[in-house]
Amino acid sequence: MEFQLVNLTITFLLTGLASGLIAGLLGVGGGIISVPISYFILLNLGYSIDVVMHVAIASSLGTIVFTSISSIRSHINLQNVEISVIKKWAPGIVFGSVIGSISASKIHGEILVAIFICLAFLISINMFFQKKIIIIANDLPQSHSINFITSGVIGFLSVLIGIGGGSFSVPTLSAYSKPMHRAVGTSAVIGFFIALPAAITYIFTGRDILNLPPYSFGYVNVLIVLLISSTSVFTAHFGAKLSSKTKTTTLKKIFAVFLLCTCISLIVEHFVF
Repeated sequence: MEFQLVNLTITFLLTGLASGLIAGLLGVGGGIISVPISYFILLNLGYSIDVVMHVAIASSLGTIVFTSISSIRSHINLQNVEISVIKKWAPGIVFGSVIGSISASKIHGEILVAIFICLAFLISINMFFQKKIIIIANDLPQSHSINFITSGVIGFLSVLIGIGGGSFSVPTLSAYSKPMHRAVGTSAVIGFFIALPAAITYIFTGRDILNLPPYSFGYVNVLIVLLISSTSVFTAHFGAKLSSKTKTTTLKKIFAVFLLCTCISLIVEHFVF
């Protein structure tokens, strides 16, 4: 039992190192790393599929709250954050995040896994094979309604799979003529506005659920959050600095490969074995 606890602690600390780096580098909050790892660990510990994916997603969002703060500070110092985008998108992001969290809490665990796989797979294929970013406008729309709907959808889809929104906000901002590094930096801030209300919502929607892992407040497992956050906040800062020195094409390839690996690992675990 003691040996298992040590192994779990080391695994989550290493997960934090990797997810923090990805959060700073790609602005995605690190959920593409922490969600499947938490899922695998909890499932192998014998917890029900009915709650495992919910806990993995909610805990990932709890971690993103801390990781994004570190990443945001670095991106602001590097002048990679578009404040005007945050002002236009924040209301929709928060609204979509809350609605998405409530919806996800009512979805069966197996369906939630399938949603994660499908969304991550589509995004990874698009990012990997897209030779040129499709520009749809020179800037964000002037319409408040369009911005609210766009950001609301990003928030909604993000909390369904426990990521910081970069999977959706980075390509969207790029399509609105935002340079990749600014899209990534702005996405880091968006991740905070997604993760905080979502984590709080997951705490309330899971408060009456039985047979959750120890140290869980609702669906958010505090132990997972603290372990991953304790290392991710350091590598998020490094990843943010690295993002400004990395070519756009390289960023896209890294982004796509990690998402594809996430899909493959979940398919193998969930549908093969």
